[in-house]
Amino acid sequence: MTIFLDLAGQTATAFNNFDIVSGQSGGVGLLDVVGDATMKQLTYDDVSGQLPTADRLSALVNTDFGAPIIVTALNGGNDPYKGNDITGNAQAYTDHSPGHLVIRIVYDVSQCCGKGIVARNINGDNITVPNPVLLYHEMAHVFLEVNHQPDVEATVIGDENVLRAQLGLCLRNVNDHEGGCGDGSDCGGSDGGADSGPPPGGCAAGTTTVCFVVSAATGSPQSDEVHLLRQLRARVAARSLLAARLIDAVYAEYAQFSPAIANRIEGDVLARRAVLLAVVRPLLAWYSLAGALAFDGRGDTARRAARVLANACPRYVGNALLVEVLDSLATGRALPAAASPLLRGLGPELRTASGLRCARWAVFDPLVRAWRAANGAHGGHGAHGAYAVSVVEEVGQWLSQAPFELVPAIAPRDDGVTSSAGASDEDWLALAGLYGFQPAALRALGTRLAAAWPQAGAMLARCGYL
Repeated sequence: MTIFLDLAGQTATAFNNFDIVSGQSGGVGLLDVVGDATMKQLTYDDVSGQLPTADRLSALVNTDFGAPIIVTALNGGNDPYKGNDITGNAQAYTDHSPGHLVIRIVYDVSQCCGKGIVARNINGDNITVPNPVLLYHEMAHVFLEVNHQPDVEATVIGDENVLRAQLGLCLRNVNDHEGGCGDGSDCGGSDGGADSGPPPGGCAAGTTTVCFVVSAATGSPQSDEVHLLRQLRARVAARSLLAARLIDAVYAEYAQFSPAIANRIEGDVLARRAVLLAVVRPLLAWYSLAGALAFDGRGDTARRAARVLANACPRYVGNALLVEVLDSLATGRALPAAASPLLRGLGPELRTASGLRCARWAVFDPLVRAWRAANGAHGGHGAHGAYAVSVVEEVGQWLSQAPFELVPAIAPRDDGVTSSAGASDEDWLALAGLYGFQPAALRALGTRLAAAWPQAGAMLARCGYL
Protein backbone atom coordinates (compact mmCIF):
# COMPACT_ATOMS: atom_id res chain seq x y z
CA MET A 1 0.00 0.00 0.00
CA THR A 2 1.31 3.40 -0.96
CA ILE A 3 -1.10 6.33 -0.43
CA PHE A 4 -1.66 7.90 2.99
CA LEU A 5 -3.88 10.79 4.05
CA ASP A 6 -2.24 13.40 6.27
CA LEU A 7 -4.45 14.03 9.31
CA ALA A 8 -2.99 17.53 9.56
CA GLY A 9 -5.15 18.36 6.55
CA GLN A 10 -8.82 18.09 5.59
CA THR A 11 -8.92 14.29 5.67
CA ALA A 12 -12.63 13.81 4.97
CA THR A 13 -12.46 16.08 1.94
CA ALA A 14 -9.44 14.23 0.54
CA PHE A 15 -11.18 10.89 1.07
CA ASN A 16 -14.28 12.11 -0.78
CA ASN A 17 -12.12 13.39 -3.62
CA PHE A 18 -10.49 9.97 -3.96
CA ASP A 19 -13.98 8.42 -3.97
CA ILE A 20 -14.92 10.66 -6.92
CA VAL A 21 -11.72 9.62 -8.72
CA SER A 22 -12.75 5.98 -8.24
CA GLY A 23 -16.10 6.66 -9.85
CA GLN A 24 -17.74 6.24 -6.42
CA SER A 25 -17.26 2.51 -6.82
CA GLY A 26 -17.38 1.83 -3.09
CA GLY A 27 -13.87 0.41 -3.18
CA VAL A 28 -12.09 3.24 -1.34
CA GLY A 29 -11.35 2.72 2.35
CA LEU A 30 -9.17 3.91 5.21
CA LEU A 31 -7.03 2.06 7.74
CA ASP A 32 -5.24 3.17 10.88
CA VAL A 33 -1.45 3.25 10.60
CA VAL A 34 0.12 1.27 13.43
CA GLY A 35 2.52 3.46 15.38
CA ASP A 36 1.65 6.64 13.49
CA ALA A 37 -1.38 8.65 14.59
CA THR A 38 -0.66 11.45 12.11
CA MET A 39 -2.07 9.72 9.04
CA LYS A 40 -4.51 7.17 7.65
CA GLN A 41 -3.74 4.60 4.97
CA LEU A 42 -5.89 4.73 1.83
CA THR A 43 -7.05 1.39 0.46
CA TYR A 44 -8.72 0.50 -2.81
CA ASP A 45 -10.38 -2.76 -3.77
CA ASP A 46 -10.47 -3.45 -7.49
CA VAL A 47 -13.89 -3.93 -9.05
CA SER A 48 -14.68 -5.29 -12.49
CA GLY A 49 -15.32 -2.84 -15.31
CA GLN A 50 -13.94 0.12 -13.39
CA LEU A 51 -13.27 3.50 -14.96
CA PRO A 52 -9.82 4.55 -16.24
CA THR A 53 -9.33 6.92 -13.31
CA ALA A 54 -10.09 4.06 -10.92
CA ASP A 55 -7.43 1.98 -12.68
CA ARG A 56 -4.96 4.82 -12.07
CA LEU A 57 -5.98 5.01 -8.41
CA SER A 58 -5.62 1.25 -8.03
CA ALA A 59 -2.15 1.35 -9.56
CA LEU A 60 -0.99 4.04 -7.12
CA VAL A 61 -2.63 2.51 -4.06
CA ASN A 62 -1.80 -1.16 -4.63
CA THR A 63 1.78 -0.92 -5.92
CA ASP A 64 4.83 -0.61 -3.69
CA PHE A 65 6.92 2.15 -5.25
CA GLY A 66 9.42 2.18 -2.40
CA ALA A 67 8.19 5.52 -1.01
CA PRO A 68 4.89 6.53 0.59
CA ILE A 69 2.66 9.01 -1.22
CA ILE A 70 1.27 11.35 1.45
CA VAL A 71 -1.68 13.55 0.51
CA THR A 72 -2.35 16.76 2.47
CA ALA A 73 -5.61 18.55 1.67
CA LEU A 74 -5.24 22.07 3.04
CA ASN A 75 -7.87 24.67 3.73
CA GLY A 76 -5.79 27.30 1.97
CA GLY A 77 -2.61 28.71 3.49
CA ASN A 78 0.96 27.48 3.48
CA ASP A 79 2.21 23.98 2.86
CA PRO A 80 3.41 22.96 6.36
CA TYR A 81 6.26 20.91 4.87
CA LYS A 82 7.60 23.15 2.12
CA GLY A 83 6.47 26.51 3.50
CA ASN A 84 5.06 28.10 0.34
CA ASP A 85 1.51 29.39 -0.04
CA ILE A 86 -0.63 26.88 -1.96
CA THR A 87 -3.90 28.82 -1.83
CA GLY A 88 -5.61 28.29 -5.18
CA ASN A 89 -3.02 25.74 -6.21
CA ALA A 90 -1.59 22.24 -5.77
CA GLN A 91 1.83 20.64 -5.97
CA ALA A 92 3.50 17.25 -5.98
CA TYR A 93 7.13 16.86 -4.94
CA THR A 94 9.65 14.62 -3.22
CA ASP A 95 10.55 15.38 0.38
CA HIS A 96 13.62 14.02 2.20
CA SER A 97 13.11 16.06 5.39
CA PRO A 98 11.60 13.15 7.42
CA GLY A 99 14.91 11.31 6.98
CA HIS A 100 13.62 9.12 4.17
CA LEU A 101 12.01 9.68 0.78
CA VAL A 102 8.38 10.79 0.85
CA ILE A 103 6.30 11.83 -2.15
CA ARG A 104 3.86 14.57 -1.20
CA ILE A 105 0.72 15.86 -2.83
CA VAL A 106 -0.45 19.10 -1.22
CA TYR A 107 -3.55 20.82 -2.58
CA ASP A 108 -5.96 23.60 -1.64
CA VAL A 109 -9.49 22.29 -1.04
CA SER A 110 -10.82 25.73 -0.07
CA GLN A 111 -11.11 26.52 -3.79
CA CYS A 112 -8.96 29.63 -3.33
CA CYS A 113 -10.88 30.68 -0.24
CA GLY A 114 -14.19 30.35 -2.09
CA LYS A 115 -13.14 32.32 -5.18
CA GLY A 116 -12.84 29.17 -7.27
CA ILE A 117 -9.92 27.67 -9.16
CA VAL A 118 -9.81 27.87 -12.95
CA ALA A 119 -7.82 26.67 -15.94
CA ARG A 120 -8.40 27.33 -19.68
CA ASN A 121 -10.04 25.45 -22.52
CA ILE A 122 -8.95 25.49 -26.17
CA ASN A 123 -10.78 28.81 -26.67
CA GLY A 124 -8.91 30.47 -23.83
CA ASP A 125 -12.00 30.59 -21.63
CA ASN A 126 -11.83 29.97 -17.89
CA ILE A 127 -13.11 26.57 -16.81
CA THR A 128 -13.51 25.21 -13.29
CA VAL A 129 -10.96 22.98 -11.55
CA PRO A 130 -12.93 21.17 -8.80
CA ASN A 131 -11.06 19.50 -5.98
CA PRO A 132 -11.17 15.94 -7.37
CA VAL A 133 -9.71 17.25 -10.64
CA LEU A 134 -7.06 19.24 -8.76
CA LEU A 135 -6.08 16.10 -6.86
CA TYR A 136 -6.12 13.86 -9.95
CA HIS A 137 -3.85 16.29 -11.82
CA GLU A 138 -1.22 15.87 -9.09
CA MET A 139 -1.79 12.10 -9.06
CA ALA A 140 -0.88 12.12 -12.76
CA HIS A 141 2.39 13.91 -11.98
CA VAL A 142 3.19 11.33 -9.29
CA PHE A 143 2.28 8.42 -11.57
CA LEU A 144 4.80 9.60 -14.16
CA GLU A 145 7.49 10.06 -11.53
CA VAL A 146 7.13 6.70 -9.80
CA ASN A 147 7.14 4.96 -13.18
CA HIS A 148 10.25 6.91 -14.27
CA GLN A 149 8.48 8.54 -17.20
CA PRO A 150 9.07 12.12 -18.42
CA ASP A 151 6.96 14.55 -16.42
CA VAL A 152 5.39 16.42 -19.33
CA GLU A 153 2.64 18.88 -18.42
CA ALA A 154 0.69 18.20 -21.62
CA THR A 155 0.59 14.49 -20.72
CA VAL A 156 -0.63 15.32 -17.22
CA ILE A 157 -3.38 17.60 -18.52
CA GLY A 158 -4.39 14.86 -20.94
CA ASP A 159 -4.81 12.55 -17.94
CA GLU A 160 -6.74 15.30 -16.13
CA ASN A 161 -9.13 15.47 -19.09
CA VAL A 162 -10.00 11.81 -18.60
CA LEU A 163 -11.54 12.62 -15.21
CA ARG A 164 -13.08 15.80 -16.63
CA ALA A 165 -14.85 13.76 -19.31
CA GLN A 166 -16.15 11.31 -16.69
CA LEU A 167 -17.61 14.21 -14.69
CA GLY A 168 -19.04 15.95 -17.77
CA LEU A 169 -16.79 18.97 -17.26
CA CYS A 170 -15.24 21.21 -19.92
CA LEU A 171 -11.97 19.82 -21.25
CA ARG A 172 -8.74 21.66 -20.64
CA ASN A 173 -6.32 22.83 -23.33
CA VAL A 174 -3.34 20.48 -22.99
CA ASN A 175 -1.03 23.20 -24.28
CA ASP A 176 -2.17 25.88 -21.82
CA HIS A 177 -0.71 25.36 -18.36
CA GLU A 178 -1.96 28.62 -16.86
CA GLY A 179 -4.61 28.89 -14.18
CA GLY A 180 -5.54 30.75 -11.05
CA CYS A 181 -8.39 31.92 -8.85
CA GLY A 182 -11.79 32.97 -10.21
CA ASP A 183 -15.04 31.86 -11.79
CA GLY A 184 -15.23 29.55 -14.75
CA SER A 185 -17.61 27.35 -16.71
CA ASP A 186 -18.22 23.71 -15.80
CA CYS A 187 -20.25 22.95 -18.95
CA GLY A 188 -22.98 21.48 -16.80
CA GLY A 189 -20.73 18.80 -15.32
CA SER A 190 -20.23 17.66 -11.74
CA ASP A 191 -17.91 19.43 -9.30
CA GLY A 192 -17.47 16.24 -7.33
CA GLY A 193 -20.03 16.91 -4.61
CA ALA A 194 -20.35 18.97 -1.48
CA ASP A 195 -16.68 18.74 -0.58
CA SER A 196 -15.55 20.67 -3.63
CA GLY A 197 -15.76 24.03 -1.89
CA PRO A 198 -14.34 25.69 1.21
CA PRO A 199 -14.47 23.19 4.09
CA PRO A 200 -16.19 24.17 7.35
CA GLY A 201 -14.28 26.90 9.17
CA GLY A 202 -13.26 28.91 6.12
CA CYS A 203 -9.73 29.43 4.85
CA ALA A 204 -6.53 28.95 6.80
CA ALA A 205 -5.43 31.60 9.27
CA GLY A 206 -3.34 34.34 7.75
CA THR A 207 -3.38 33.02 4.20
CA THR A 208 -3.36 36.51 2.76
CA THR A 209 -2.41 38.45 5.88
CA VAL A 210 0.64 40.61 5.34
CA CYS A 211 3.23 40.45 8.14
CA PHE A 212 3.25 44.26 8.19
CA VAL A 213 5.84 45.06 10.84
CA VAL A 214 8.12 42.12 9.97
CA SER A 215 7.99 43.04 6.28
CA ALA A 216 8.73 46.70 7.03
CA ALA A 217 11.56 45.93 9.46
CA THR A 218 13.26 43.48 7.11
CA GLY A 219 12.55 45.54 4.00
CA SER A 220 10.70 42.79 2.11
CA PRO A 221 7.53 40.68 2.38
CA GLN A 222 9.70 37.84 1.00
CA SER A 223 12.46 38.07 3.63
CA ASP A 224 13.73 35.04 5.52
CA GLU A 225 12.04 36.35 8.67
CA VAL A 226 8.64 36.63 6.97
CA HIS A 227 9.05 33.18 5.47
CA LEU A 228 9.98 31.70 8.86
CA LEU A 229 6.93 33.26 10.51
CA ARG A 230 4.56 32.03 7.82
CA GLN A 231 6.07 28.56 7.85
CA LEU A 232 5.77 28.26 11.63
CA ARG A 233 2.21 29.59 11.55
CA ALA A 234 1.26 27.05 8.90
CA ARG A 235 2.85 24.18 10.81
CA VAL A 236 1.04 25.03 14.04
CA ALA A 237 -2.28 25.61 12.28
CA ALA A 238 -1.97 22.30 10.44
CA ARG A 239 -1.38 20.40 13.69
CA SER A 240 -4.18 21.98 15.75
CA LEU A 241 -7.53 23.48 14.74
CA LEU A 242 -7.74 25.26 18.09
CA ALA A 243 -4.28 26.78 17.68
CA ALA A 244 -5.31 27.93 14.19
CA ARG A 245 -8.35 29.68 15.66
CA LEU A 246 -6.15 31.42 18.23
CA ILE A 247 -3.82 32.54 15.44
CA ASP A 248 -6.89 33.98 13.67
CA ALA A 249 -7.73 36.00 16.78
CA VAL A 250 -4.16 37.21 17.21
CA TYR A 251 -3.94 38.40 13.61
CA ALA A 252 -7.33 40.12 13.81
CA GLU A 253 -5.96 42.23 16.68
CA TYR A 254 -2.55 42.61 15.03
CA ALA A 255 -4.23 44.23 12.03
CA GLN A 256 -5.60 46.98 14.29
CA PHE A 257 -2.19 48.52 14.99
CA SER A 258 0.54 46.99 12.82
CA PRO A 259 -0.07 48.90 9.54
CA ALA A 260 0.44 52.23 11.31
CA ILE A 261 3.69 51.02 12.90
CA ALA A 262 4.89 49.61 9.58
CA ASN A 263 4.16 52.91 7.82
CA ARG A 264 6.03 54.81 10.54
CA ILE A 265 9.25 52.80 10.25
CA GLU A 266 9.26 51.83 6.58
CA GLY A 267 11.10 54.91 5.34
CA ASP A 268 13.50 55.19 8.29
CA VAL A 269 16.53 52.94 8.05
CA LEU A 270 17.53 53.40 11.69
CA ALA A 271 13.98 52.77 12.93
CA ARG A 272 13.71 49.62 10.84
CA ARG A 273 17.02 48.39 12.22
CA ALA A 274 15.94 49.09 15.79
CA VAL A 275 12.63 47.24 15.40
CA LEU A 276 14.38 44.34 13.68
CA LEU A 277 16.90 43.93 16.51
CA ALA A 278 14.67 44.70 19.48
CA VAL A 279 11.39 43.12 18.39
CA VAL A 280 11.31 41.02 15.23
CA ARG A 281 14.30 38.72 15.69
CA PRO A 282 13.79 38.09 19.43
CA LEU A 283 10.09 37.41 18.84
CA LEU A 284 10.74 34.99 15.97
CA ALA A 285 13.42 33.23 18.03
CA TRP A 286 10.91 32.90 20.88
CA TYR A 287 8.29 31.42 18.55
CA SER A 288 10.88 29.06 17.08
CA LEU A 289 11.80 27.81 20.56
CA ALA A 290 8.13 27.36 21.43
CA GLY A 291 7.62 25.44 18.19
CA ALA A 292 10.66 23.25 18.80
CA LEU A 293 9.40 22.39 22.28
CA ALA A 294 5.84 21.74 21.08
CA PHE A 295 6.82 19.54 18.15
CA ASP A 296 10.09 17.94 19.30
CA GLY A 297 10.12 18.20 23.10
CA ARG A 298 13.12 19.09 25.27
CA GLY A 299 15.75 17.68 22.95
CA ASP A 300 18.65 18.98 20.91
CA THR A 301 16.40 21.02 18.63
CA ALA A 302 15.02 22.95 21.60
CA ARG A 303 18.49 23.46 23.08
CA ARG A 304 19.71 24.92 19.80
CA ALA A 305 16.63 27.14 19.62
CA ALA A 306 17.32 28.38 23.17
CA ARG A 307 20.84 29.39 22.14
CA VAL A 308 19.45 31.20 19.09
CA LEU A 309 17.05 33.09 21.37
CA ALA A 310 19.88 34.16 23.68
CA ASN A 311 21.87 35.42 20.69
CA ALA A 312 18.79 37.23 19.35
CA CYS A 313 18.73 39.40 22.48
CA PRO A 314 22.21 41.00 22.42
CA ARG A 315 23.39 43.07 25.37
CA TYR A 316 24.22 46.13 23.23
CA VAL A 317 20.54 46.69 22.38
CA GLY A 318 19.87 47.65 25.98
CA ASN A 319 18.12 44.72 27.62
CA ALA A 320 17.20 46.33 30.94
CA LEU A 321 15.70 49.44 29.34
CA LEU A 322 13.72 47.37 26.84
CA VAL A 323 12.23 45.26 29.62
CA GLU A 324 11.28 48.44 31.49
CA VAL A 325 9.69 49.95 28.36
CA LEU A 326 7.74 46.78 27.55
CA ASP A 327 6.59 46.42 31.14
CA SER A 328 5.44 50.04 31.10
CA LEU A 329 3.45 49.54 27.93
CA ALA A 330 1.89 46.30 29.15
CA THR A 331 0.80 47.83 32.47
CA GLY A 332 -0.22 51.28 31.23
CA ARG A 333 2.54 53.16 33.07
CA ALA A 334 4.36 56.12 31.58
CA LEU A 335 7.37 55.31 29.43
CA PRO A 336 10.72 55.67 31.19
CA ALA A 337 12.55 58.94 30.62
CA ALA A 338 15.33 57.15 28.72
CA ALA A 339 12.92 55.74 26.12
CA SER A 340 13.97 56.62 22.58
CA PRO A 341 12.11 59.18 20.41
CA LEU A 342 11.05 56.28 18.17
CA LEU A 343 9.28 54.54 21.04
CA ARG A 344 7.66 57.78 22.16
CA GLY A 345 6.51 58.43 18.61
CA LEU A 346 4.96 54.98 18.41
CA GLY A 347 3.33 55.40 21.81
CA PRO A 348 -0.32 55.56 20.63
CA GLU A 349 -0.01 52.45 18.45
CA LEU A 350 1.88 50.55 21.14
CA ARG A 351 -0.73 51.51 23.74
CA THR A 352 -3.44 50.21 21.43
CA ALA A 353 -1.54 46.97 20.97
CA SER A 354 -0.92 46.48 24.69
CA GLY A 355 -4.63 46.91 25.38
CA LEU A 356 -5.58 43.99 23.14
CA ARG A 357 -5.54 40.71 25.07
CA CYS A 358 -4.48 38.37 22.28
CA ALA A 359 -1.89 40.78 20.88
CA ARG A 360 -0.49 41.44 24.34
CA TRP A 361 -0.08 37.70 24.87
CA ALA A 362 1.44 37.11 21.42
CA VAL A 363 3.79 40.12 21.29
CA PHE A 364 4.46 41.94 24.55
CA ASP A 365 4.47 38.99 26.94
CA PRO A 366 7.05 36.89 25.01
CA LEU A 367 9.23 39.94 24.37
CA VAL A 368 9.33 40.79 28.08
CA ARG A 369 10.10 37.17 28.95
CA ALA A 370 12.76 36.83 26.25
CA TRP A 371 14.63 40.03 27.10
CA ARG A 372 14.34 39.47 30.86
CA ALA A 373 15.76 35.95 30.53
CA ALA A 374 18.54 37.21 28.25
CA ASN A 375 19.32 40.04 30.65
CA GLY A 376 19.89 37.51 33.44
CA ALA A 377 22.02 35.33 31.19
CA HIS A 378 24.15 38.26 29.97
CA GLY A 379 24.49 39.43 33.54
CA GLY A 380 26.40 36.28 34.39
CA HIS A 381 23.72 34.72 36.58
CA GLY A 382 23.52 31.44 34.72
CA ALA A 383 25.46 29.14 32.44
CA HIS A 384 24.04 28.08 29.09
CA GLY A 385 22.40 25.02 30.63
CA ALA A 386 20.74 27.03 33.40
CA TYR A 387 19.56 29.62 30.90
CA ALA A 388 18.06 26.93 28.65
CA VAL A 389 16.13 25.43 31.56
CA SER A 390 14.97 28.87 32.67
CA VAL A 391 13.77 29.98 29.26
CA VAL A 392 11.95 26.66 28.66
CA GLU A 393 10.06 27.26 31.91
CA GLU A 394 9.24 30.76 30.65
CA VAL A 395 7.85 29.35 27.40
CA GLY A 396 5.73 26.88 29.36
CA GLN A 397 4.33 29.64 31.56
CA TRP A 398 3.62 31.76 28.47
CA LEU A 399 1.74 28.94 26.74
CA SER A 400 -0.29 28.31 29.87
CA GLN A 401 -1.65 31.85 29.47
CA ALA A 402 -2.76 31.36 25.84
CA PRO A 403 -6.13 33.18 25.66
CA PHE A 404 -8.19 30.40 24.11
CA GLU A 405 -11.16 31.53 26.19
CA LEU A 406 -11.36 34.68 24.03
CA VAL A 407 -11.76 32.76 20.75
CA PRO A 408 -15.51 32.65 20.01
CA ALA A 409 -15.16 29.89 17.42
CA ILE A 410 -14.14 27.36 20.08
CA ALA A 411 -16.10 28.53 23.13
CA PRO A 412 -18.19 25.66 24.55
CA ARG A 413 -21.95 25.92 24.29
CA ASP A 414 -23.90 26.73 27.42
CA ASP A 415 -26.54 24.05 26.92
CA GLY A 416 -24.82 21.45 29.06
CA VAL A 417 -22.96 19.84 26.16
CA THR A 418 -19.36 19.38 27.24
CA SER A 419 -17.75 19.33 23.80
CA SER A 420 -17.04 22.73 22.26
CA ALA A 421 -18.85 24.11 19.27
CA GLY A 422 -16.80 23.38 16.18
CA ALA A 423 -14.13 21.43 18.10
CA SER A 424 -14.13 17.74 19.00
CA ASP A 425 -12.27 15.82 21.68
CA GLU A 426 -9.71 15.03 18.98
CA ASP A 427 -9.11 18.76 18.48
CA TRP A 428 -8.55 19.28 22.20
CA LEU A 429 -6.28 16.24 22.39
CA ALA A 430 -4.25 17.55 19.42
CA LEU A 431 -3.78 20.86 21.22
CA ALA A 432 -2.80 19.07 24.44
CA GLY A 433 -0.09 17.25 22.49
CA LEU A 434 1.66 20.57 21.88
CA TYR A 435 2.08 20.96 25.65
CA GLY A 436 3.77 17.59 26.12
CA PHE A 437 7.12 19.17 27.03
CA GLN A 438 5.57 20.89 30.07
CA PRO A 439 2.58 19.03 31.60
CA ALA A 440 2.28 21.67 34.33
CA ALA A 441 1.57 24.29 31.64
CA LEU A 442 -1.26 22.16 30.26
CA ARG A 443 -2.78 21.83 33.75
CA ALA A 444 -2.49 25.58 34.30
CA LEU A 445 -4.22 26.20 30.97
CA GLY A 446 -6.92 23.69 31.87
CA THR A 447 -7.53 25.37 35.23
CA ARG A 448 -7.97 28.74 33.51
CA LEU A 449 -10.31 27.34 30.86
CA ALA A 450 -12.38 25.48 33.45
CA ALA A 451 -12.85 28.77 35.33
CA ALA A 452 -13.92 30.52 32.12
CA TRP A 453 -16.05 27.60 30.91
CA PRO A 454 -17.48 25.74 33.94
CA GLN A 455 -19.68 23.64 31.66
CA ALA A 456 -16.57 22.28 29.89
CA GLY A 457 -14.95 20.71 32.94
CA ALA A 458 -15.78 17.14 31.96
CA MET A 459 -14.36 17.62 28.47
CA LEU A 460 -11.19 19.25 29.81
CA ALA A 461 -10.71 16.40 32.29
CA ARG A 462 -11.39 13.81 29.61
CA CYS A 463 -8.73 15.34 27.39
CA GLY A 464 -6.07 15.61 30.11
CA TYR A 465 -6.26 19.32 30.92
CA LEU A 466 -7.42 18.75 34.49
